[in-house]
Amino acid sequence: MYKGKYLYSNQDCEQVYQIRKTVPEFACGKDTNDELAIYALAFDENDIPAGAGRLRIDGENHFRIDFLGVIPERRRHYIGDLLARMLLFKAQDLHAASVHALVPVDLLRFFARYGFTPLTVQTTENCEMQVAAEDIILEGSCSHSTQKACPGNCSLCKE
Repeated sequence: MYKGKYLYSNQDCEQVYQIRKTVPEFACGKDTNDELAIYALAFDENDIPAGAGRLRIDGENHFRIDFLGVIPERRRHYIGDLLARMLLFKAQDLHAASVHALVPVDLLRFFARYGFTPLTVQTTENCEMQVAAEDIILEGSCSHSTQKACPGNCSLCKE
């Protein structure tokens, strides 16, 4: 069983930065936006960090999710879903007007299940997406749902 934990920029966030260095898509550590951020950190059953994501203010009452990633050997265990839900919940809790994310094209459906829609024309690599706070979807019994409330029948969501 995986569990999540929130961290704030004034705490020791070294585990978050280590996840970033381990996730091949990022391969970086701390940056200037880490000075005022909230993190979601996921741990595996042995309390070893398995994934992390960052929520930061990106303008007046608008938030941005970035560096959402899971270390390769822990993928396909819904850790990304846990992290996304934690960050979106926190954005709602902080009364964000909207949440933005620059999303790799292979993760467009992942973000769409939480209500994100494209803001820009999709490039071959990324797409800027946004969800208004009132349109954030956190309901559902599975991480596959693209509907407002998951009916629990996965065959309905298959392409």
